[in-house]
Amino acid sequence: MTRTLQNRYVVVTGDLKSSRKLKDRAEVQEELKNALRIVNRRFDEEIPSKFMVVGGDSFQGMLSSPKYLFDIYYVFFENIRHQFYLGIGVGDISTGLSENVGEIDGESFHKASDALERAKKENIWIVFKSEWEIEGVVTCLLNFMVDVMWSWTKRQREIVTYYRKVKNEKSSVTLEEVAEGIGIKKQTLSKILKRSKYKLLKEAEDTFVDFISQKWLTGGYKPKMADREVMVK
Repeated sequence: MTRTLQNRYVVVTGDLKSSRKLKDRAEVQEELKNALRIVNRRFDEEIPSKFMVVGGDSFQGMLSSPKYLFDIYYVFFENIRHQFYLGIGVGDISTGLSENVGEIDGESFHKASDALERAKKENIWIVFKSEWEIEGVVTCLLNFMVDVMWSWTKRQREIVTYYRKVKNEKSSVTLEEVAEGIGIKKQTLSKILKRSKYKLLKEAEDTFVDFISQKWLTGGYKPKMADREVMVK
């Protein structure tokens, strides 16, 4: 597979909350490693440098665009039971590409690191940093979305994430079909989705994806053709 060196990337840096105090720290670390494997496999085409553990309870990876940021968050959310911070940075890189994210550096990495530090300092879920004036709004929207998700009970979490996954795979699937697949009544599924504020969350997610995709394409960034080169994975 070939990777084309572009002039900006999205770097995602995360850290498990208060992980050193965990009694089952080893188990949570295994959950983290498993989540990273799923992300790398499922979004391979969008990942120029794989997600990996970068310091015990921290992790990092790089994306070619922000389009699947929230899909990736859902993978973490589904597979890591412990809460975590995320710092997201948009910018260029000052080194060549590498499968090992630890070998890359540049503006996007510095922004992601600064974003993560702010998230930890202010105790908020996510901080998004870029050159866009609207980055504060993006950070607020992401935190609203994630705060809704982490307020779910274990049952809500399992059912809503299953519902979203099925709908993403087959948008025409009915509420009855999803309920049957879970083994519950349609009315029960409907109540759980309503109590989980899923409709509002999905609208916010769609708005985020539409906005961020448009901003990525029209935000004033132009490829530096002289700097383009091809890297073979």
